[in-house]
Amino acid sequence: MSESASPECKICAADIPAAYEIYSDTLWRVRHSSETNILGYCIVEPRRHFLDLSEATAAELAAYGPVLADIMRIQRDLLKCERIYTFSLAEAVHHFHVHLIPRSKTFPRAYVGRGIMSYPTSPAADPSLVGHMVTLLKSRLRRSSSYYSD
Repeated sequence: MSESASPECKICAADIPAAYEIYSDTLWRVRHSSETNILGYCIVEPRRHFLDLSEATAAELAAYGPVLADIMRIQRDLLKCERIYTFSLAEAVHHFHVHLIPRSKTFPRAYVGRGIMSYPTSPAADPSLVGHMVTLLKSRLRRSSSYYSD
């Protein structure tokens, strides 16, 4: 845990399995969600603990846009989704994080638009399918971004 971490914060204290991590640097981490069965559902979170972008540093803000845009571009290309829902609430976990949820044409109508907030959080996607998706997302990110390095 970094010195700017909050010991009570689930994100700061999280031990993200390598199989779920898509990208990580000193400022940001992108991981695949483990909370639903939506393949390609990503979460972007800062390494430093803060509540919203008004508390981000200039460096965090400068890096955020390219990371967010690249992940969304890759999701759209790889998953052929119609929309990517993006939102940040930070109510249950008071650490800024953005959900990037791909929506395909075949997505259940009940969960389209604001209905996404009712999407079941279980069962989670099969870990082997998530692992494959993470491998695909990482591979595309390596090829398309100037900042990614292993």
